[in-house]
Amino acid sequence: MGKVYFQFKRISEGLNDFIKALTGIMLIIMTIVVTIQIIFRIFFSALSYTEEMSRYLLVWSSLFAASVAYKQGSHIAVTFLVEQFKGKLSTIMAIIINLISIIFFIIAIHYGSQLISMQVFQTSPALLIPMRYVYLCIPISFSVMLFHGLVMLWGESIQLLKGVKL
Repeated sequence: MGKVYFQFKRISEGLNDFIKALTGIMLIIMTIVVTIQIIFRIFFSALSYTEEMSRYLLVWSSLFAASVAYKQGSHIAVTFLVEQFKGKLSTIMAIIINLISIIFFIIAIHYGSQLISMQVFQTSPALLIPMRYVYLCIPISFSVMLFHGLVMLWGESIQLLKGVKL
């Protein structure tokens, strides 16, 4: 059980590293696109697609960065409840909080998928790409968060049962 958990934990960390790199690339592209937009507005006529592209890149990179922040425990958290407990009670509280997060991720994946199915025929005004590709970032990013959450829940469960910090 422990060996399989560590393999999934390694996959989770590798996925997190990939998402970090992808987010960085999207932010670099967004910066280049916005810079081109500024240059063209000043010296030439404005490009029609740069604003839309930068907006979509911002949305995708924000949601991917949220999954990285969740994995690293960097989100704003109300920790006073967990800090009130020591030992096993603290682990139990962490498990409950993780379960609530997992339920939220599943709901977000469900409604994000529904949003995609409603956007079958809509295209973006300037780039003319199907909007379902834009909204695809919702179920993808929340699926990544769900995977991270399940791995963390697994680790906390092992910690509770064996009394060993992983």
